[in-house]
Amino acid sequence: MAVPEGATQRRWRRAPTWAAGRLFVALVAGLLCHTCVVQVTADDHTEDAVAKTPDPADAAPHRRFEYKYSFKGPHLVQADDTIPFWIHMGNAIPSADQVRIVPSLKSQRGAVWSKNMAAFKHWEAEVTFRVSGRGRTGADGLAIWFTATQGQQGPVYGASDKWNGVGIFFDSFDNDGKKNNPVVIVVGNNGKFSYDHKRDGITQALGTCLRDFRNKPYPVRAKVSYYKNTLTVMINNGFTPDKEDFEFCAKVENMIIPAEGYFGVSAATGGVADDHDVLSFLVFQLTEPGQTPPRPEAEIPKEDKDKYQEEFHNFQQELDKKKEEFQKEHPDVQGEPIDELYESVNDREIRQVFEGQNRIHLEIKQINRQLAMILDEQRRYVTIVTDEISKRGSNTGSGQLDVANQQLGTIASSQQDLLRNLNEFRNAFYESLKQIGSVQHHQQGGGVPAYESIQHFNDIKEHLHTVRRDLEHLVQRGAQNPGEKVQKCPELPPVTSCLSTVHFVIFIVAQSVLFLCYIMYKSQQEAAAKKFF
Repeated sequence: MAVPEGATQRRWRRAPTWAAGRLFVALVAGLLCHTCVVQVTADDHTEDAVAKTPDPADAAPHRRFEYKYSFKGPHLVQADDTIPFWIHMGNAIPSADQVRIVPSLKSQRGAVWSKNMAAFKHWEAEVTFRVSGRGRTGADGLAIWFTATQGQQGPVYGASDKWNGVGIFFDSFDNDGKKNNPVVIVVGNNGKFSYDHKRDGITQALGTCLRDFRNKPYPVRAKVSYYKNTLTVMINNGFTPDKEDFEFCAKVENMIIPAEGYFGVSAATGGVADDHDVLSFLVFQLTEPGQTPPRPEAEIPKEDKDKYQEEFHNFQQELDKKKEEFQKEHPDVQGEPIDELYESVNDREIRQVFEGQNRIHLEIKQINRQLAMILDEQRRYVTIVTDEISKRGSNTGSGQLDVANQQLGTIASSQQDLLRNLNEFRNAFYESLKQIGSVQHHQQGGGVPAYESIQHFNDIKEHLHTVRRDLEHLVQRGAQNPGEKVQKCPELPPVTSCLSTVHFVIFIVAQSVLFLCYIMYKSQQEAAAKKFF
């Protein structure tokens, strides 16, 4: 029966008579000899130390994965839309990555059940699922089962009522109107009781916890363990991707469930509907510490082995017939190798390298365009400064002319240096672009050894590091020298076409901001490139 045992029995323990005698002897000995008291005290401390020694039984149990009672993606279903070692019924829809127990349609019922009966004394089940819907409330909910018989379609979250075993219910809809949903409920049954839908099973619950499991950013995980007649439910709330971030939900002690049973998951919708998806159902057999773990299963029986061999032979014959039909219908492709269904490890690595090269190629193209814009701006500024020198040479005196020409000449020379360095940077980026293009061309033509690809990427990284160092050097120069030039700028006679101090300061600040933004952008791109390498 899946109900707790009777009321807790109180056991009265009577102190053994030898303990009282030992105490009396100790008192008498204390009157006779002080050293005897010291010895007795030492013995007592020794016994306390022994009593505090940790019990090996408190250690974690041994876990063994049971694949015949589990399923998970990414290749969950077979060609005939069946799940290995499991059956699905009702409105359940299995796919490659998950099993949609019920879709978000009204009045739907679905379930999946294990084909094999589990005979574990202790077990643990980890279920990963999603419950998602557009409404603020959902219905009806999802249930995790361990019952003596395979469940059928019914009114209890898509499964039959009056089950013999235990069900962990994730109830979404508030039937009793007490605003205590969504909730997780543990309900046991011995096959004689009907589930109380009107009160959300609260009167029959052996353990509950309020947990909102709908519309979470990550899948919700439930860990249900039955160990030493104690059922424990742990919940991962789905707010973090950490798979081990479990919180305590409920615990039922002294619980007796069937020694053999089937695992299952069911769900149902009502007037309100949610998508109920199960991503994985993993079962582990637990063994107490100190006991020998169960041995692996013996070899497949001869009857099953012959059956599987016959199925494989029939499948192979059918495949050969389809190949012959295809070759007759397409004579032009005879003799060509058939592409493999899945890519190999080398193909996947080459594809990832190629995708990374494409991303780097696009980023360098964008940087090249930005450098071209900066070069155009610098050329325009140099033209303006040169025009100012020529104009001031014709409108000012000789003394002031020398000072002005010296100052503007210094600015023009610094701008020319900056222009030359930017051209060198642009050429370096162009070389990197050519190297990436050559690597992609070779890979498309016939593949490039991994060593040569790594060498090309190392060369590109060196070019980018050189550009970064040169840009930092230019920014430092631009932050030091131009500021001093502005402070020491001589006062010249007012000229209508003079480059004012305000314009010059704005130009220097804009130039410095552009350089700093470029350096920050380059650092982010380099960090992303490091992740790829």
